[in-house]
Order: sequence, then structure tokens, then C-alpha cells
Amino acid sequence: MKKVEFIYRKLYSGLHYINLTRMKKLLIAITFSFVLFSCGKNFLNPEQIDLVYNDVFWSNENDAEKAVLGVYALYRGIMVTAEMYERGDVTTGYYRRGWNGGSPDALYQTVNIPANQRAWGNLDGMANWGNYYKVIAMANLTLSRIEKMDDGLFSSGNKNRLLGEVYFLRALTYYNIATIWGHAPLILDPIESSEQVIDADNLLINRARVPDVEIMNTVLEDVAKAISLLSFGRPGSDDWGVIANKGSALALSGYANMWMAFLKKRDGASPNEYYTQAVTDLENVVTNGGYVLASYGSREAVQNLFKGKSSESVFELSVSAALGESYRVDAGGIQYLTCKIPPFDGDVKKDRASSINWVPAIKKPMMYPEYPQDKRADWFFAAWESPYNDPFSDVSQTAVDRELVTWLTKFASFTPDPSRQWNEYLGYFADANIPVFRFTDVKLLLAEAYYYTNQSSKAIPIINEIRQRAGLSNYSGSDVLKAILQERTSELQGEGKLFFDYIRNGFIENMPHIDAARYNQQGYYWPVGSNILLRNKMIQQTPYWNGKTSW
Repeated sequence: MKKVEFIYRKLYSGLHYINLTRMKKLLIAITFSFVLFSCGKNFLNPEQIDLVYNDVFWSNENDAEKAVLGVYALYRGIMVTAEMYERGDVTTGYYRRGWNGGSPDALYQTVNIPANQRAWGNLDGMANWGNYYKVIAMANLTLSRIEKMDDGLFSSGNKNRLLGEVYFLRALTYYNIATIWGHAPLILDPIESSEQVIDADNLLINRARVPDVEIMNTVLEDVAKAISLLSFGRPGSDDWGVIANKGSALALSGYANMWMAFLKKRDGASPNEYYTQAVTDLENVVTNGGYVLASYGSREAVQNLFKGKSSESVFELSVSAALGESYRVDAGGIQYLTCKIPPFDGDVKKDRASSINWVPAIKKPMMYPEYPQDKRADWFFAAWESPYNDPFSDVSQTAVDRELVTWLTKFASFTPDPSRQWNEYLGYFADANIPVFRFTDVKLLLAEAYYYTNQSSKAIPIINEIRQRAGLSNYSGSDVLKAILQERTSELQGEGKLFFDYIRNGFIENMPHIDAARYNQQGYYWPVGSNILLRNKMIQQTPYWNGKTSW
């Protein structure tokens, strides 16, 4: 069993839609056991599959390509469930769950929480980092095996490209782990033998958590390797935006350096070298990446932008019904949580208006304080002028009009499922990509890095560029950082960034569930789930969360 190891993983069937353009003509070998499913509505239901690793498999470039696509697939499998939307947007408190559905209100609530708990303290499933470490395990193995393969097995430059993509994906996954849980196990060795996970007494070999700074050091090391191995993408190419390139890696490096600067400052150390490096990397993206800010102009133009491969696509995860890389919106994903859906039979009562996240009127001035001059509110949302502060319901005394539900429209691109049943009135496939890094996001992060390196004069033109596109006049205030964060708030709704932006900058005034005491105790990190604590006795609960969870 040392030569062939069967590593069992529970994967979401949705992650198998990895029919990426560069692989359209590549047959996936049965021995690798990645079963590519066509679009299916049960993409959130876990299935058990075997990943078979042995010396015979790693024999040519196609094998290496398949393995790299496996890493993409595992990462995508996490993200198609609206993972970062819930962690990065719903946690800000701007959204509320609908009367009959939506995200857990424990993500943002300060009321109706048991006295011995805190917001998030009853969300055991979201506290489990297991799926992230499945990506890490696959990335570790793929890096090890490709590095050992003879250079002559690859076309010119392809070995470096594949290694660069995997270093990027491992760095991105550890970046997510570090910003969600902070202190976590650091595993860089491939699992190729049972002796690596089970000791002589047949007991599992466990790993303890390491400090968040150590995790971020690894992210920076990995992403530096990715930058050195990858080339910039070519706008309009088949791989544009959906396959990692040098621009994607530089953007990740910018984010990682900004988070490391936050950690260093928190711990009383100098953050300056990290702010400086962030400026260097983000300027490189802006100058050499080939990206261009897209013009909006209408809600439909914005939806087309999020269909993917736009001029702003620095890195995104492909969701396309035409390419067989989609899922049913009535089964899960960000559309399930955010979008009203037009029923096929025309009965508007089936549009899920009471079952999605919505924006209450009291939160709107925080998101678009210059509305109606700021056109983004109407480009990104429907019914922005709604006065409702209560969820719509057929039995509500105050919110009785389904047309006045304020909902996020960025990802409202659907394609009818031709195989739907006659009574499946919402049988659509999703047709909007999942953004990871968008050029608007990168430029505003560069403005933030300029601010922290005493270059506000360079940040202000970026603020003005973003404001002008939104129909606003140039910035004329005195608080440049607050202006940058306001533009990020107004621009990046639904893209999984805002909670982390606020934590990184100590901007917690709009999040009532994150008060100063919780922030200072690192309560912005998630607790560790019960399953992990039960199975790994070396893992200790995040200190802030001791006695504050339901498990």
C-alpha cells in the first residue's frame, strides 16, 4: 500500500464541473477517478470518490494537467456554495435573511443569541476547515509529483506554468484559512504513505495550530514562487481570468502583504515592508496585467461583467451552463441566497422573494451615502428605494409588496435547464462567475496601500476614477482611508471582501456584532468546529470562543 494510496475525500459534486477551456479535448483517465458530471441540481450533496495516486499515473504532461485541474476543482467546490459571500458580506450586517430563507442570521445578529454564545457561535458547520485542507492535500501532492517529473515530459514552459498555478492555489487556500481562522495547522508535505498519517500504534498523527503570522509567511513564500513561474495572461484568450496567471498571483500577493501588515501592526511590529511590497505588486498588476476598468451604464451591463472573462477578470471561478460548469440555482449557491428568480409559469408568488437575503432601508445610507447620485445602488440592486426594514412576507403587517424587496442583482444571470421537470418552476442553471480578484478591487486595494505608505496623492486619482464611473463628483474630503473603504463598500457588494476589509483596517463601526472588546481579542477569527476538536486533541479552540459556542 505504500506505492498506491487511496485517499478518500467527500467532495461536492458541483466541483467536478472543471471542463475548463484549455482542457476541452483532454480525456480524464478513469484511473485518476475524477468523474466529470454534467450540470446537476444536487451539486451540494456530498459524494464519496477515490483519488488514486501512484507512480504510474504521473507519466506525462497530460497527467500533470489533470492533477492541477483537480486542485482547481477542489477549491471551486468550496466556493460554489457562496462561501465567501456569507463570510465576507453577510457578516457585515448589511443584509438580512428573508422571512422564509436566506443566510443564517447568526452571521450578523446581536439579539436572540444565547447569553453564553456570540454571533457565529452556533454555526458549527461553517467552523469546519476540512474542505480547505483537502485542497491543501491535493496541492501538496501535485507539487511534489510534478517537481519530480522530468522536464523533458513537458512542452516548453509548461512545467513551470503548472507549478506556478498550484503554488498560487495553495497560497490562495492558506490565505483564506489565515483570514478566516487565523491560527491553523500548517501542512506542506504530500501524503503519499499511510505512515505519514497513522503511527506505529495505528493512531492518527495530528497537527497543532501555528500562529497566523506563520501561515501568512507561507502564503507570501508560495505566491512569490507563483509570480516567478507564471506569465501575464492575454486579454480575450480562452484562459483569461479563469486560469491563474502572473496578474492573479500579484493580486494575491498584494492582499497577503496587506493582511500581514495588519498582523504585524496588531502585534506591535513594523508593517512598513509589507505595505511597500503591496504597492510594488499591485502597481505591477495595474501597469502590466492588461486589465481595464469596465464601464457599467446599466444593471444588464453589470450582469454581463459577472458572466466572466471581462476586462476586469483578474481571477474568477468559471460558472457557465454552456460549458457544463454550472449548478441549479434552486439547489444552492449565491443565486439561491440573493436572487429573485422568474418562475416559468409566470406566477410571481414562486419567485422566492421571501426566501433570500435583502437590504433593510436602515443600512442603505452606509452602503451608498450619496444616493441617488450614486448610480451603483440601482446597477447592483433592485428596489433600492424600498423603505422596508422588515422582511417581506404574505402575512407581514408592514412589508407586503414583493416588488419592494431590495436584492442583489450582480449574479442574476440564469439559463433554463432544458431537462427540468414540468413542475420545476425555477429550473435554471447559474451563469455568473465567482469573482476572486476583480480589477476594481485591485485598484482600490492599491489606493489603500498608497495611503499606508504616505502616498495619498496617488490614492485620490484612483478614488476619483471609481467615483466618476458611478456618476459622482471627485472626492473632496479629508479622510482618505475612509473614502477608500467607502468605495470598496459601494463597489464590492457580494464579492466576499468587505468583512475582511473592515477587520484589516479596524473599521468596525458598521458591524454591531464586532465590538472593540471582541476585535481586540481576535474575535474576528472563526471558532474551530466540534468535529475537528473531537478528532484532533492537539487543536485548541480559538481563545475568544472558549465557552461561547453551542458545541
